[in-house]
Amino acid sequence: MNLILRNKESFLVNSVSFAFILAMILSAILFKDKEIILPEIAALSVGIITFRENKWIQRPFHIFLLPTITAILGFGINFLPLLISIKLILVLIAMLVTLRVFKSQLAPALATGLLPIVTNAHSFLFLIAIIVFVFLLYLAIKFFRIKPTENSVPIIYVSHNRWLIGLCICWVLICYFSGYIYFSAIPPVIVISFESLNNPALKLHIRLKRILIMFMASLVGCLTIKYIDNLLIAGLIDLIFVAILLKLIDLRLPPAFAMVILPMILPEESLTYLPFATLLMSIFFMLSIYYIQRKMYPKPIDF
Repeated sequence: MNLILRNKESFLVNSVSFAFILAMILSAILFKDKEIILPEIAALSVGIITFRENKWIQRPFHIFLLPTITAILGFGINFLPLLISIKLILVLIAMLVTLRVFKSQLAPALATGLLPIVTNAHSFLFLIAIIVFVFLLYLAIKFFRIKPTENSVPIIYVSHNRWLIGLCICWVLICYFSGYIYFSAIPPVIVISFESLNNPALKLHIRLKRILIMFMASLVGCLTIKYIDNLLIAGLIDLIFVAILLKLIDLRLPPAFAMVILPMILPEESLTYLPFATLLMSIFFMLSIYYIQRKMYPKPIDF
């Protein structure tokens, strides 16, 4: 009986978060502007409504404030007459400084700043959409009284920014010299990398699961957008696939929902190589972070 009740509750909360994401996609269809589709809003809505990520909802106002600030940073920096590689590093540093000032671990805020550069957003609808949807999520936390789980602990902010910046510079250089500059930053991968750096006790097999899920989400997202013309149907299939995949692998990974939505807003020519780029970038960041943490914190990490 308890199992039935838990399954029913899980279905309901998934339905609410999925409805929110699909409403965002519908808005993009109605306004005929794909810049309204914000993959990290998918991650935030699932993380807040379905998974109730403690680090995200302990400070509800940050759900509205920080993605808004980082989106403005990314949107503004994108207008500078610089190489995309330099723009990405500049906005990453600016966002990490912002998170440090607010002592926040709201990783999806990094993606909202990277997104306008990755997609070359110039429409102010992008900023309006960010502000509206994160404000709605903030209201949802207040209205539905979404609170951290009972076993949550206060956020203890420890900066590992130097490692993330160093790894990002290495990856950007690899992409630049290999001729795949537009894969210099895949926002959901940066998000899970930031989270992994702040969790040195994360076991190796969990990191490998994260790599697999990000690759699978990217692959399915590319396939649905290629073979299904209707964005709403493609989005629904994407979300259901990721939910089932996470259930089967027994993992909570909200950024996977952002990864599966991301192909909707990328240029069609980039979709052929996106799953492979996601796999390589995930392997590079996850295993590099694992190696760094093995050296810095040998005791908390095991297999």
